[in-house]
Amino acid sequence: MEKKKKGFIIGLMVLVLFSALYFVLKSLNLSEEETETDTATKTVFQTDAAEIAQIKLEYNGNIYTFLHENDTWSYAEDEEFPLSESSVLEFVSNVTSIESSREIEKPEALAEYGLDNPEIKITIQDKNGKSVLLEFGDDNEAVDGCYIKKDGEMSVYLVDSTLKQKFSVEIKDLAEKEEIPTLSSAAIQKVEIDKDGSVTRIKKDETSETGWTYEEIQNEKNMSSVAVDSGKVSSLMGNYSGITWQEFVSYDKNNLSAYGLDFPIRVSVEYEVTETADEDEESSEETKETKSVVFYIGKQDENGNYYAMLKDGKYIYTISASMAENIMTISEEDLVSSLVADYSFADLDKVTFVRNNETYVATKTEEESEHKYYLNDKEVDKTVFSEFFSKVTSMEWQSRSNEAETNNASEMTIIFEKEGGMKVTVDYYSYDTNFYLVVDSKGNKMLVNKMKVREMLESFDSMITEWKK
Repeated sequence: MEKKKKGFIIGLMVLVLFSALYFVLKSLNLSEEETETDTATKTVFQTDAAEIAQIKLEYNGNIYTFLHENDTWSYAEDEEFPLSESSVLEFVSNVTSIESSREIEKPEALAEYGLDNPEIKITIQDKNGKSVLLEFGDDNEAVDGCYIKKDGEMSVYLVDSTLKQKFSVEIKDLAEKEEIPTLSSAAIQKVEIDKDGSVTRIKKDETSETGWTYEEIQNEKNMSSVAVDSGKVSSLMGNYSGITWQEFVSYDKNNLSAYGLDFPIRVSVEYEVTETADEDEESSEETKETKSVVFYIGKQDENGNYYAMLKDGKYIYTISASMAENIMTISEEDLVSSLVADYSFADLDKVTFVRNNETYVATKTEEESEHKYYLNDKEVDKTVFSEFFSKVTSMEWQSRSNEAETNNASEMTIIFEKEGGMKVTVDYYSYDTNFYLVVDSKGNKMLVNKMKVREMLESFDSMITEWKK
């Protein structure tokens, strides 16, 4: 009984194995006359690039013919087209040697490999007039390959699928692309956006307490000029350090209105370049030169991308919607610091406080490598002063309101001063049950949480009481 049971199990296993083999052979569509041979590599086509006279590419319903004369490639269908020599040479290098990892001899039906209606056809003609046609069919995703056939041969070959991808190009993919300067965030000195005569600008400014100033100009009138957060500016500048063309569109600039480039948005980036004179390594000198690049941004195409070109550029391109919108939009609200008074006492020469009609001038000295703080030339506890001043510099506004007004008297005035002419005054007014109105000498009006201002005032009063003892 046990022997019969074992025999049944063995028979069942053999049946399963033969069934699996049958389905594998069926899935490969191999008839008795069709065989598939694995090879380490087999050369399907090989030629010397210098011997190629012409390449014709048929893809996506288009025919592109490239002529090779006097070591130069040209586009036969449009001699004025700005063909990129490097892109064509890369294309040519991909056809000079094609190798296969698998050969299917005597295929039963070309349709099974997508070769009854090939996706891509490439005809290579040498200088003697001899032509070879290569046809690319379906992909075999299981092995990352695609099927190819060479005219005059019965076999179908399996080649790397990346080869087919390299030939899946349109003429715009082989166009020359004008170089965009490499812009590092640290090198950018100024960005200016000009839209319909309205200009927004961010510029490095030594007179600004943050080192950067935002300006808004309408009809040649300065509507806003405010110091902006240097960290936020640095983050914004990253948008300009990676600008790239997406697609070539046209070399014909006679109809710029079709792309919205007759009256474009103008994006100007001014940057600094450091150059070294290499007379010799020891005495080489560095010089800094300011340069600029100007982009014209037009309207959007059917895919949402923007038409663009360089000022005085030769060609029209597209850039992605996200990239265009990032470089042509500068917002004051996104750049100003959320802090009411972003000043470090260590960077200031003096700070003046006016409270309850009394004036206190805070200064600092360094004595025997030790910093000491003073109010009206009388030393104040450094720790107590630092705790109070941190409440001043960490205070954030909740909103900005140019229309806010109050008849209340200022409960405290703080004047921040630094050598070189920087002098900013900040006043704190009781406003309503929730907010204080804080106004600075730069014209900013800010609403600040009432409790935060109260904490600062109480800290100041407590410090003064101890200091007077």
